[in-house]
Amino acid sequence: MEKKFSTRVIVEIAIFAAIAVSLDFIQGSFFKGIWANGGSLGIAMVPIFIIAYRRGLLSGLLCGLIVSIVQMLGGIYVIQGSTFDNAFMQAMGPFIQIMLDYVLAYTVVGFAGAFAGLYAKGKDLKTKIIWIVVGSFIGGFLKFLCHFFAGFFWLNMYNEPFWGVNDTTWVYSLVYNGTYCIPNAILCSVIMGLIAKFYPQLLTTEKESQEAEVKEEKTNE
Repeated sequence: MEKKFSTRVIVEIAIFAAIAVSLDFIQGSFFKGIWANGGSLGIAMVPIFIIAYRRGLLSGLLCGLIVSIVQMLGGIYVIQGSTFDNAFMQAMGPFIQIMLDYVLAYTVVGFAGAFAGLYAKGKDLKTKIIWIVVGSFIGGFLKFLCHFFAGFFWLNMYNEPFWGVNDTTWVYSLVYNGTYCIPNAILCSVIMGLIAKFYPQLLTTEKESQEAEVKEEKTNE
């Protein structure tokens, strides 16, 4: 894992961010209309997870932030401050919603990189897969929490019933966001586990691969 942003690292972050944006656009188009206020099933988080494990926490967070910014350029939906009852929420409500639903939603996915060290130090494949699945699911779950808290305050104000739920409590947001965020977290975690097993070279840098080969050769001598 890199401790600094070299040109190569920056290029890799940009590439994986572009892949994530493309996947997000595809899955958003495919599931358009199923979740009236946004939401889709897909694997857009996987590229962010890969760079997070390949280059570490900061690279993962930066990649997620880039995806968030690019996604926002395609258009956002903001609840007007005038719809709230108190002065604070009238002033800050739209800002908080944008932060939760857009800026932080993909950025926190990169938090999976916090487990990159544990993955790299795994002594066997089983241990590595455990850490990559755990980290990936937590990254996906953090994204769910961002949407959940945003929905808790705003989503249910303009909605028709969803799966028979239509109230002004946390239940609506839990059901609405849970129907796509949690399956996404599980799906992407499984995919990352498969990548760790069959394509581990995607999760390690060239330098790390060479060091691992040298270490293995010494062990076999």
